[in-house]
Amino acid sequence: MGRCWRSAAVAEGADLVIGLGNPLRGDDGVGAWLAERARRLRPTPQVRTVQQLTPELADELAQTGRVLFIDAWWPSIPTPGGMAHLPTLEPISVQSAQVGGGAFSHQLDPAQLLAITALLHDRAPQAWQLLVPAFAMPHGDTFSPRLLQELPRAEALLDGWCRGTSQPAACHA
Repeated sequence: MGRCWRSAAVAEGADLVIGLGNPLRGDDGVGAWLAERARRLRPTPQVRTVQQLTPELADELAQTGRVLFIDAWWPSIPTPGGMAHLPTLEPISVQSAQVGGGAFSHQLDPAQLLAITALLHDRAPQAWQLLVPAFAMPHGDTFSPRLLQELPRAEALLDGWCRGTSQPAACHA
């Protein structure tokens, strides 16, 4: 009863890329699309695609060395770094989590999930988020022309993170 269930999906200490979003809602699917692209990179991270973050992911995160969350955001909503209309790579800390009454629901942000992981497992991986601007979310799997213009930059940030060569502060240039 006191044992923690451990998923075999993520190798101990491996890098994990989590792509968020609905691939059938236009630009909202960019997180899943980029996560799948990560499978072609070297070194190859473990990859998960989900429509939303849930507490069940805490077990996988506890086994992970580093994690990258990839998600779409509306340019009218400020990013943590304040960069408008550009993909951004930002570190995430457990301390930034706003863990409230809904923290154990099925609608979490990455910092909340990291806080849950730390609470349940006494550790959380190093974490970053790659935010890609979304401009249209109609039904379908086609990206908007504006998002397509940003994909090369987002892919470069993803590649740098996987190689361990990107420094979050330098990823805005």
